Parts: sequence; C-alpha cells; structure tokens
Amino acid sequence: MPLAPGTKESYLGAFLENIIYGVYLSAFIECCTIFRKKEKRRDIKQQYVVGTAVLMFILITTRCIIDTYRCVIAFDIDADFGPPNTTLGLVTNACWFFLTPIADAFIIFRTFIVWNRSWLVILVPMVLCLANLGPSIWVSIALAKLDTEGPAIWGNIVFKSLNLFLSLTLCTNIICTGFIAFRPTYTMRALSIIVESAAIYTLLLVGTLISNSVNSYVNFILFNCTPPTIGVVFSYIIIRVSRGTSYGERDSAISAGTVHFGHGTQTYELGQSTAPHHRNAGVVQLRLEREPEVEVTDSRGSHSGKQDAAMV
Repeated sequence: MPLAPGTKESYLGAFLENIIYGVYLSAFIECCTIFRKKEKRRDIKQQYVVGTAVLMFILITTRCIIDTYRCVIAFDIDADFGPPNTTLGLVTNACWFFLTPIADAFIIFRTFIVWNRSWLVILVPMVLCLANLGPSIWVSIALAKLDTEGPAIWGNIVFKSLNLFLSLTLCTNIICTGFIAFRPTYTMRALSIIVESAAIYTLLLVGTLISNSVNSYVNFILFNCTPPTIGVVFSYIIIRVSRGTSYGERDSAISAGTVHFGHGTQTYELGQSTAPHHRNAGVVQLRLEREPEVEVTDSRGSHSGKQDAAMV
C-alpha cells in the first residue's frame, strides 16, 4: 500500500525529535543540578526561571511521548490511526501551541534584563506575544474542526491560521534576538551571543514559516523538531542565567583593589568597586577603624597601679 503524502517526513521528524530531546534532557538535568545548589535563593526572578523550566519540560516531554507512540502504533495494520484531529493529535499540537508563548515570554524577559529593565524596549515584543495568543487558540479550534473530506490540506484554514501564528512568534523572536545580540557585543563572544539571543530558534522559525508558505511537507519535520529545540535553546539560557555568566547577571559589585594605611592603633582602608552596568564608573569607599582600648590589670594589684599613675 502506498504511503500517504507527508508520511516519510512525519517519521523523520519524530526521529529527529527524539534525538534533539536527548540533548534537551541532559540540559534540563544540568538545570536541575544548578537549581538544587541555589535552592536557598527564593527571589521572584529565580522562581520564574524554575517555573518556566519545569513547565517547558512537561510540555516538551508530553509531545515527544505522544509523537513516538503515534509512530509506533502506525505500524499496527489493525489499528485505526484516524484523522489529524484525533485526541492524541490535538494534545500533541496543543503542547506546541502553548509552549511557544512560554518561550516568547522568556526571551522577552531576557531582553528586559539585558537592557537594564527597560520597559520601552520590550513594548513591541510584549504586544506581539499577547497578540499571538489569539492565533494559537484559533489554530487549535480549527484543527479540532478539521474537515478531512474538504479542500486540500494546503487550502485548509488550519494552515492559514498556522502561518499567522508562526509569523507573530517569528517577529517577536527577531526583535528580541536583535536587541540581545547587539546590546552586549563588546563584551561577549560570537558563541555567547548566539546562545543568549536564541538565534537558533529564530532561524528554525524562519525555515518553518517558509516551508509552510510554499506548501512543502518538510514542515512536518520542522514541526516535530521545534519543541525540543525550544527546550535546548532556553535551557542553556537558563543555565547561563543561573550560573551568573549571562550578560546582566554578574555580581553587583566587583572589588578592584584595597589599600591599607596603619598608624598606631588606627587603621584606614581605601577600596574601589565597580557597578555592574557602568564599565567606566567607579565608587570609592573609605572605611576608618579604631581599635578599642583595652585596660590591662597588673598582677601586682590595684595598689601598684595607683602608684604608677601617681608617678606619671
């Protein structure tokens, strides 16, 4: 029996999805190790990072399991794989549709941190991210009401709504990628810029949108590869953020030098520290200390002490 169009691409996509998921799983384990070492830190930013990592893991793992199960059951001749709007099909696609806004929100959050918490910089990406919630719900409803006996798959409303969904998330990531990449270029290497800006995810979105626009079945491969790729890209960003090696996450002050002056029982300390976001700005700190006076009692008793005082 001849294979239906897109079958080979779907299997290849599931195969690559599992490979990328293996890379993502190792990155997530490293994230958990770092979270464990910093469990005493309970600030809002750290809680948001941990919550994002856990939610991404649940959605990506669920989709990977369902895609693998669907590929295995397809070899059973007696099993009815059903149309694309089956329960498993809707669940696996819903994981992707809800994972994308989470990833967009996180890259916007990184842009906000890198640009010194500037709300003006993330205004447009925030609007695009919120606007993308509409197409994500629209494509889910369109997929649930898919008419398999209607027009060709490329003329279906599902792919029209999917193009809008991909376009909005692509615009969000291009803007954030540009802001993150060009902000710290003078202090970061090329590889660090690629990791920080999620450039790999942006390029994948470009390929997905192009293949979907030209009605190519290659998009089935890219669809399956997108969720674990999101996990890999943003897990490494989370690792850099948690380690403090990411731009904007360095220590608030770095000691540049200390000079000590001693005179009698007095100590003068002159220190200099630099602020995190001002490379040329310095803060001079001056600390004066005086050693407390200690009264020494002679073993000869108070009578001898009084005689010494009288002599003085």
